[in-house]
Amino acid sequence: MRPLTALLAALLTAVLTAAPADAGRQTTTDAARDVYRVPASGTPALAPANRNHDIVRAGTVHRGRTSTLWLKVRSLPRTGYVATWDVKTPNHRWALHHDRRAGTVYTSLFLFHGPEVLDCSGLRGKALPRQERVVVTVPRACIGRPRWIRFGASMGRETEQVHFIDDARIDAGFRSDRCRLGPRVRHN
Repeated sequence: MRPLTALLAALLTAVLTAAPADAGRQTTTDAARDVYRVPASGTPALAPANRNHDIVRAGTVHRGRTSTLWLKVRSLPRTGYVATWDVKTPNHRWALHHDRRAGTVYTSLFLFHGPEVLDCSGLRGKALPRQERVVVTVPRACIGRPRWIRFGASMGRETEQVHFIDDARIDAGFRSDRCRLGPRVRHN
């Protein structure tokens, strides 16, 4: 009986002292080598050699006046990608993009399947090549100062012949119209 009592006491202590997983930040880990190659006409297939679009981790910090979202890939290219975050709030769904396909680097915020939000002062995006990360910061005021968010992330490259895509929350799979969302992350 003593080992069982000690085990129960240890479990109770761990549960009572653990910080909530959704208090202001969240990180998710994605399987490596699960990028999909989707030809313009043909069957999607895994592209395990694609390191440039292969998300290994993604996360958010939802604190203060901003929400910062990031993703990490196995090998971040200089150009040729769009990093996307799908953000759900209590009242709306948003799409954030950091576009480095060609030419000018562009970070944008859209109402999901709606217009671009053009008056969002403070929206920032950047690539951190040494860390293999892409980071986007959005002022909470631009998305309605939500109490909580849910987020998903994807990394992709699209040409006329082929599309490469990886979803941070789906191992070896993707959705064609949006990212899979994780649990709520409360503002802290």
